[in-house]
Amino acid sequence: MRVPVLVVLAFLPAAALAEPGEGDCRRESFTAGEALEAALVRNEGTRLPFVKNAADQEGCPSAGEACRERAYLVPGNGVIAGRSHQGFRCSIYIASNGQARTGWLPAAGLITLPAAHDPDFAGKWRAGPEQSMSIRRDGGNWQLDGQATYGAQDPERMRRGAINIGDVSATVARAGADGPTRLAFTVGDGGTLPYDKGDESACRMRMQLVGPWLVVTDNLRCGGANVTFNGIYRRAP
Repeated sequence: MRVPVLVVLAFLPAAALAEPGEGDCRRESFTAGEALEAALVRNEGTRLPFVKNAADQEGCPSAGEACRERAYLVPGNGVIAGRSHQGFRCSIYIASNGQARTGWLPAAGLITLPAAHDPDFAGKWRAGPEQSMSIRRDGGNWQLDGQATYGAQDPERMRRGAINIGDVSATVARAGADGPTRLAFTVGDGGTLPYDKGDESACRMRMQLVGPWLVVTDNLRCGGANVTFNGIYRRAP
């Protein structure tokens, strides 16, 4: 699926983080274990504004003008849509430069796209400068190889050689128990194991293919200190 490029989007400073409630849409809502869908902004009107969280203003999210954010999307923009709340979808838009905007969007302004029956995980994927994943077909399996670092973008840590690294390699059946768009596994000493098997300290990872995006969530035990593969990946050019 090809997703049109954003025409106009205003990015605002992030509000002070609060414990997310039912009426709050946060970046941490988008994990591989959640029910996520690819969606497009409908070709109606000129823009679709984001809507404030309940923590940001009492009575939000709602259709009232007081709840509208300055940031907005335009027809054809693609998003990942998560949970629903009072006629809104918790959504995240990722611009071509990697900047992301998370928030409520009116569900009526989105067209959700069906999940692929035969999804293609193959390719080279990136989620920022310190996270990459390579996936290829291997018969009836997917062969995954990923690399992640912590501190590789910090000149001082580079100078001290204080870069923490993580590597993951796994062979996962294409016909997974969680459905064709989801992969889940544990990296054990003897090879790839089911997600809930192996030592508690082992690297466990979930992946979900959502349109052109690959959502990855690990248990923070897939590398050195602060190393994680968590993120929303796009295929590398």
